[in-house]
Amino acid sequence: MDQLHMIFTCKSLIVGIVLLAGSIMDIRTRRIHDETWMVMLAACIPLLGWEMWLKGASDSPVTLLALLLPIGGMVFVLFGYPEPGKALKGSAVDIFFMIVYTACIIGPIMAFINGDRALFIPIGVTFVFMIVYFTLYQVPIGGTRIIHGGADAKCLMALAAIFPWYIHGLVYSIGPFYGVIEEFPAFGWIFPIHLSVLFNGAVVTAAVLFLILPVMNILRKDLSFPRMFTSYRKDVDGITGKHVWIILEHKLKKKVEPTDIIERRLKELGQDRVWVTPKIPFILSLFIGFAIQILIGNIVAILFLQI
Repeated sequence: MDQLHMIFTCKSLIVGIVLLAGSIMDIRTRRIHDETWMVMLAACIPLLGWEMWLKGASDSPVTLLALLLPIGGMVFVLFGYPEPGKALKGSAVDIFFMIVYTACIIGPIMAFINGDRALFIPIGVTFVFMIVYFTLYQVPIGGTRIIHGGADAKCLMALAAIFPWYIHGLVYSIGPFYGVIEEFPAFGWIFPIHLSVLFNGAVVTAAVLFLILPVMNILRKDLSFPRMFTSYRKDVDGITGKHVWIILEHKLKKKVEPTDIIERRLKELGQDRVWVTPKIPFILSLFIGFAIQILIGNIVAILFLQI
């Protein structure tokens, strides 16, 4: 195994371990600490810099400043932005972040002008994807957000920052996907690693919703089409604090958090059981999607290739 393959493998192991830890947090609390993504980035960005060095940045070291682009994007998402007014008044925190953001702007400009464009462009494309993931979380489309959770968006942005390109010839990667990428490199631009992980995670989630839930509802004889494909019935008693959305049937149909007040009102209405939609721990789906991506590739792309 050469150095590039070793670095990619190390990044994959680090990301896999961190995503597993995040999955456990997501299952237990549906909350993931920002420190999770900080640890992932802190461990992997130096490896990415080393990878860039071996891929040609050693001939133009200024190219490494391109890494400030995705780093700046993650700093923005994790910490927010400084207020110039407070910085002028001497706020140490705002002054510090003003310096950080200034460096994250000037550095990539220098890398673009004087660095290796072949290495800079994938980093720039990665940054665009990071903006897209952040936008899909922040801006509802048709009344709903494509990426529902903030942790999901941060995870995808971190993956984009860490994996701007593929490494060919990995001994543990199987299936037709990687062969196609080696033969047609443009395919890797269409399905970058981070986007493929999202697709795989979505397929895993859909499998749970549209395969497991219907079977469970059929066995319970809870037959309500099409709700049986996305929801299941649960006892009202003790529902407070559970990781589900309650589907209210009265007046305007909507989903609500299970709280003491909601539970009490449902009991007053004489409802013993209600339809609920599970809060899918999507970080777990992304963890499984990442494992699938590293070993097999993009499930959607593979199915497309078989048609």
